[in-house]
Amino acid sequence: MIQIGSTHVPDALPFPVEEYRDRHTRVRAAMTRRGLDVLVVTSPANLCWLTGYAASWYPPRLPVSLLLHREAPELVIADWSRHRDYVPLVALHDELELLDDGRAPAQVATALDRRGWLGGRVALEWHETTPVPGTMVALADELRSRGAALTRGDRLVDDLRLVKSEAELAVVRRAASILDDAFEALAGLLRPGATELQVAATLSSLLAERGSEVPAQHPLVSSGPTAWADVHAFPSARVIERGEIVSVDACAVVDRYHVNLQRTFALGHWDQRAADYLDAGRRGQGVLCARAVPDAAPAAALAAAQATVAEDVPADHTWWVGGYSLGVSFPPSWTGHRYLSDDGSDGLRLAPGYVTNFETITVVPDSGAEASAIDTLVMTTSGLTPLSRLARGLWRLDG
Repeated sequence: MIQIGSTHVPDALPFPVEEYRDRHTRVRAAMTRRGLDVLVVTSPANLCWLTGYAASWYPPRLPVSLLLHREAPELVIADWSRHRDYVPLVALHDELELLDDGRAPAQVATALDRRGWLGGRVALEWHETTPVPGTMVALADELRSRGAALTRGDRLVDDLRLVKSEAELAVVRRAASILDDAFEALAGLLRPGATELQVAATLSSLLAERGSEVPAQHPLVSSGPTAWADVHAFPSARVIERGEIVSVDACAVVDRYHVNLQRTFALGHWDQRAADYLDAGRRGQGVLCARAVPDAAPAAALAAAQATVAEDVPADHTWWVGGYSLGVSFPPSWTGHRYLSDDGSDGLRLAPGYVTNFETITVVPDSGAEASAIDTLVMTTSGLTPLSRLARGLWRLDG
């Protein structure tokens, strides 16, 4: 670890300090535009993006957070007292406030009050999975009792994270390469007789061997007559049989940046209906990429892609055709907050550097199989481009 002025810089920081400084500048500018004086960042993804902090568990009763003032230069991290020695190893910060069970909301409020940061508008992130609602309510009550004017800070940092820098895109492309290599290796190993759990574990090992981190969600493996309904089920102890369709959906992760891929496999029996549906999805993705215009809303391009899929896949055989933003993610989900359907309140523009997935989730009614494919796409100055080199169709495997 080194120190630049008062700032502690861990050795394992994923990006240069200058990259983080630019992020801080942009966040403070966005705070100014919104009229915010203080932002309490509790989103694990946002905390990671601003400081490099990452943990496998965020105590739900503690508001682990970054305290950021729009005019003060210091980065103040508030974390569990048991993490006293951990924070300097992983997080860019100037000061550390230690929190304890039962007193944490008051301790965060005191940390802000001691710095004179409660005189203006204080924004909290409410739309996050951690900490639990009761902790956030207790923090809000503490801040109000000390005279703070509270407002919402949701999506301020999230929206800035949507457009990736060149350094971030390099990480994303590395994750995409790892994911392709792992799926190719899995195709050489996937055979009847394994359980869904075993397939998921094998893929996790293949990803780890190639440099992937622990993902925000386990690999999804769907097989058998209820695969279409099991889209979000845990991989099970069900034994995969010869002649079945198996779909596998997973992410590779580098520096917490997720790249998503799904491919569907035919084990020893060709299913022409599944192949046709997957081919329709491939054409739909081609239309999406061709129609997407830099710095424009994506809804029209997505609608054209959906119409292309609908030409060959009946509506009642289509589970979903769409996509959402990807980036820094922590359990329980890798799903970003902006969708290609552009149904958010603020609108979405596909600026160069935007990363999204694109899913065509279809159902083969005769067998109940899920015939689906997912790719991760990056927006460039010329349009959306898939990151995977792997064919988007039904993969025939012997078995």
